[in-house]
Amino acid sequence: MKSSKVIKFFIFFVINILIIVFPDYCYSIQKYKNIPNEVIIGGELINLELKTKNVMLFDMNNKSKLKNYDLILSASGNVVNRVFNKNNIGIKSKKDLTSILISMKKNEKVNLDILRDQNLNKVEVTKNEIKFDNLIDKIPYTATLTYLNPVNNEFKAVAHNIEFDYNKEALSKKGCIYNANIKTITKSSKKSVGNIVGKSMDNLQGNIESINKFGVSGRLNKNMLNKKKYRVANESEVNIGKAYIVMKHNKDEEAKLYKINITKINKNFDGNLINFEFEIKDKNLKNTYGGIVQGMSGSPIIQNNKIIGALSHVITTDTSKGVGVYIKIMMK
Repeated sequence: MKSSKVIKFFIFFVINILIIVFPDYCYSIQKYKNIPNEVIIGGELINLELKTKNVMLFDMNNKSKLKNYDLILSASGNVVNRVFNKNNIGIKSKKDLTSILISMKKNEKVNLDILRDQNLNKVEVTKNEIKFDNLIDKIPYTATLTYLNPVNNEFKAVAHNIEFDYNKEALSKKGCIYNANIKTITKSSKKSVGNIVGKSMDNLQGNIESINKFGVSGRLNKNMLNKKKYRVANESEVNIGKAYIVMKHNKDEEAKLYKINITKINKNFDGNLINFEFEIKDKNLKNTYGGIVQGMSGSPIIQNNKIIGALSHVITTDTSKGVGVYIKIMMK
C-alpha cells in the first residue's frame, strides 16, 4: 500500500516537473491529442448541400415586401389557425409553408416573422407574393475535399468558414456531401478571381456535422482504404520552397500534383505559426484555371511526402498567390 502511494506521488511529481520545464510541449501534446498521425489526402471536387436554419426565400420579385435570403421563422393568422389549429406556428420546413400557401384564399393575408440582415421583421403578405419555387432549405456550394481519416471516416474540406454576407445566420452547420465533376470553369485573371461550378455525380457520399473557421467536417459513408496515406506534418516542418497542391476535378481522372512555392510563413504576435503563403508555379494549372479560383478551397498541400495544410484563400490582388492553413490547425 505504501509502495503504491510512493509510485503515485512520483508520477505526479514528474508530470508537474514536465509542465514547469516544458510548458509549450505539454500544451502541444494536449492540443493535438486527438489528431491522427496519417490520413488519406483528398483533392476531389465536391458539392456540398448546406442546410439553412429555416426556410429561405430566393429569386424573389423586386417589388415584393419579401427579399432574397429572408429566413422565415414563424407564421400567424386565420389560415394558420385553419391548417394547424394554432394561432402561431414556427416554420420548420418547406412543407409547413407550402401547407399554408395551398390553404390561403385569393386575397387572404398571412403574417410572417422573418430574419433579414440579422434583424427581425414582421411582414404581411398574400399568397401571390410567394411562389413555391421561391422556397429553399439548402444552399449548394462547390469546394474541395482535404483529407479523410481512415480510422473513423471523418473528413475535412473547404479550409475556411462559410458565411454569406446577405445573412450570416443562414446556415445550420449541417448538410450533405457529393462527389462532383466540373460543370463550368470561369478562369481567373491577374486581379479577378474565377470559379468552378461542380455537378454532383453520385449518390450521397456523407454528412456534414459542423462548420467552423477552418472549414467543413463530417463523415463519409464509405471507406477509402485503397488510397495512399500521408503522414501529418507539424507546423514546424513546413519550409520555404517547393511543395505541391493536389486536385482531382473529374471523377474518372487521377489526382494531379501541381507545383507551388511556399514564400512566407506567418506568425501572430505571440510568435505562434498561423498560416503560410505560396505562389502557383505550375504552368498547366495556370493555363487551365488562370490561377487560383473559387472551388479550390480545401485542396491539400503536400511537402516532403507529408500533408502540411490546405488552400484556404486566394490573394485577390494576384490570383497566382494563395494562403494555406496548417493541417494540424485545421484538424483541431
